Amino acid sequence: MKILIMGAFGFLGSRLTSYFESRHTVIGLARKRNNEATINNIIYTTENNWIEKIVEFEPNIIINTIACYGRHNEPATALIESNILMPIRVLESISSLDAVFINCGTSLPPNTSLYAYTKQKANELAAAIIDKVCGKYIELKLEHFYGAFDGDDKFTSMVIRRCLSNQPVKLTSGLQQRDFLYIKDLLTAFDCIINNVNNFPKFHSIEVGSGKAISIREYVETVKNITKSNSII
Repeated sequence: MKILIMGAFGFLGSRLTSYFESRHTVIGLARKRNNEATINNIIYTTENNWIEKIVEFEPNIIINTIACYGRHNEPATALIESNILMPIRVLESISSLDAVFINCGTSLPPNTSLYAYTKQKANELAAAIIDKVCGKYIELKLEHFYGAFDGDDKFTSMVIRRCLSNQPVKLTSGLQQRDFLYIKDLLTAFDCIINNVNNFPKFHSIEVGSGKAISIREYVETVKNITKSNSII
């Protein structure tokens, strides 16, 4: 099977690439070069013919992990480009192929943030044009996934790092409930989805999580206990 991973240098994209490359033909899509990356087959969006290269590859599965969260004060146009225009552009480019486009979205309501809003808009646009595409579109509503080598700007990583260095962790009441999904469990979920793509309709949404939500405070206190930290919560 041929798989295209969009956002191949990101946390989820790189893990998916490593997970699938021994069993499938995998090519990554990335915006800019990463000298530390170990992925060999990469299409860069800075190339004039990057769309043509995707079509020539003829992927069976496309997994879009590209995401702009807006954590670094990016303008709205950056989130629109990454979260809406990029996936729709690729979806339209493979309209003649019998491919399955898997879009990694979020379980957060659209009014939570501009990130959640733009991710949802991409799915709405895909639903509007999917009848013009030969393949299928699967929306994944991902819960808060985490694991080794994730970015320090992610909440789970930040809490662990601060507890290890005995720095204070600033919380409000911390009563908000979150479903935390371990990266290896998420990879297994992708396996399950890909192995059953023939059973899904042309447009389909899937919620992906551990099935158990805990409070933010419980998570922080658990990390503090495991790391034997002196951090003030």
